[in-house]
Amino acid sequence: MTDPTSARVAGHYFDGRTSARRAVALTLDAFGVVHVQGSDVDRFEPMAGISVSEPLGGAPRLLMFRDGAYCEVPAQPDRDAFVAALGHSDSHVVRAQSRWSWVAGSAILLLVVIAVGYRFGLPWLAEKIAERIPASIVATLSDQTLALLDRAAFDPSKLPEGRRNRIAEQFRQLTPPGGVPVPHEVLFRASPEIGANALALPSGTIIVTDELVKLTENDAEILAVLTHELGHVHERHGLRLLVESSVVGFVLTWYIGDVSSLAASVPAALLQARFSREHEAAADAYGANMLKSNGLSPALLASMLEKLEASHGSPGAAADDKSINDYLASHPATRERIEALRKR
Repeated sequence: MTDPTSARVAGHYFDGRTSARRAVALTLDAFGVVHVQGSDVDRFEPMAGISVSEPLGGAPRLLMFRDGAYCEVPAQPDRDAFVAALGHSDSHVVRAQSRWSWVAGSAILLLVVIAVGYRFGLPWLAEKIAERIPASIVATLSDQTLALLDRAAFDPSKLPEGRRNRIAEQFRQLTPPGGVPVPHEVLFRASPEIGANALALPSGTIIVTDELVKLTENDAEILAVLTHELGHVHERHGLRLLVESSVVGFVLTWYIGDVSSLAASVPAALLQARFSREHEAAADAYGANMLKSNGLSPALLASMLEKLEASHGSPGAAADDKSINDYLASHPATRERIEALRKR
């Protein structure tokens, strides 16, 4: 009977039990049987019992038998035809990898997914994590942060104690929006290096610099700044910003309960914090609502934004200035915020 061979390739045979490597020829006959033949190898295997590895660059394809033996088939002119004759078809993913159009499209899609995840997914994740971080960790983190700030950036306030107590008490007497209290504490510090500024720690501690107080004409303007910072506390913006910058670090902190290493990076993050447009707008809205509900004008906050902007040497962009730098800024242009507050 004539051998109706339909395909033939060369390879190396491994029995799956030893490391012995044997040169063999593989032939596939018209009945779907592969004949593996070498100097001391002579086996027949139905092609239905053979699985084929996916291609990997210039690496040999593996023809694997059910008993653990396999053949390495290096690149050669008839290899693809032989593999096809076995009835093997590469997956859609493998075929796509060999097409530059698919590779380029996949790369672009990956970049889009990363960008969308960074823009929308990360803030959403940070919000959910921030809501679930225990108050004890938030308090410890804030206490350690304040201690570090006092050593590195702040000096004791030089304002008269009576003035500091009066401002803090006036702020305590204000009714928050909706009557929902937000635990907080107002502290004063001097800092010529930082200048006129106010910032809120995640726990609700609001720090006001003496330099900011000197910019004001009356206590009502200071109260306006405090309402804005309380808005950040209410919305957990500071905590969410810190979570976004170190999601893994916050998860580990929550899990092991050790905030010391994470707290070391918080002061710089808070001092350099540039809240998103949405965060600043939300804090402005909270502050404006709080001022109005207590008989004060949101224009007080707008006025303070103008003074703070001038004190830091930033002339501010016009409302219709939509330069690329302004558009990409991580917080709204001060002029836009001022105009929005004056319209409330």
